[in-house]
Amino acid sequence: MSLNWKRFIYRLMCGLAAVLVTAGMTAGLVLGSMTLYRWTKTSPAFSLNTIVVEGNRYVGKEDIIAVSGLERGRNIWSANLAETERRLMLDRRFERVALVRRLPGTVVIRVGELRPVAFVQLDRLYGISERAELIPLSTGKGLPDLPVITVGAQGDLSLSDNAVRQDRAFETLRDAMLVSPEVGRALYLIRVLRTLSPGLYDELSEVHVSSQHDPIAYMVEGGLAIRFGTGHYPRKIEMLKRTVDRLEADAIRTRLIDLRFKDQVIVRPIVSAQSRERRS
Repeated sequence: MSLNWKRFIYRLMCGLAAVLVTAGMTAGLVLGSMTLYRWTKTSPAFSLNTIVVEGNRYVGKEDIIAVSGLERGRNIWSANLAETERRLMLDRRFERVALVRRLPGTVVIRVGELRPVAFVQLDRLYGISERAELIPLSTGKGLPDLPVITVGAQGDLSLSDNAVRQDRAFETLRDAMLVSPEVGRALYLIRVLRTLSPGLYDELSEVHVSSQHDPIAYMVEGGLAIRFGTGHYPRKIEMLKRTVDRLEADAIRTRLIDLRFKDQVIVRPIVSAQSRERRS
């Protein structure tokens, strides 16, 4: 047998040995991975025993867990987190949701809630966000102290229309405005107040609209009513702030400030018997 032929046989045997070793290692890795996969899917060590909720302010923890569909006691790897996020995002109370696993047995739900700037009574009480989104409310953690939008002579929306009288659920503010267009005007006033005068917004109790000449804002302190009329709200709010500062400086009490007329502020002071005596 020639030297070249011996070298060929030697190289072939080395190659076959390398292939067999590689195949054995690959098979071992596959079998090991399958064994590890089956173990993580069945081992009690990976049982979902803790669900942490973060970022919730208004919606209760157990309410969020119920909507998520996560079940304590099940294997943590059996939870489809992408599907759980999609399910939570279908709930109109949340604007963002993220879920992460913390091994061995914890899932963390992080939520960003839609935050209401006011309430409105429709078929039931809703919150309204800054972007005019209607937010179903839950009483699990209590309701925030926010102004209420009321419409009509009775202080709420008229639901006498046949299309509305049914037990309908309002999906958007547009649905509410089909019943009463004034709701949008009231929300706009609240948004401007919240931006330009957070102090007045914090003192706001109710915004009432019943005609094209409204809204009327009612403040918490002393039952003060402020008639804003329509339009030019930024300018009217600046006039209102100067008027309130002047009234406080002069110790003048009033229950009505009228801003409906161009560049005018009409104030009706409360005249007591004591003040009459001082004037006389």
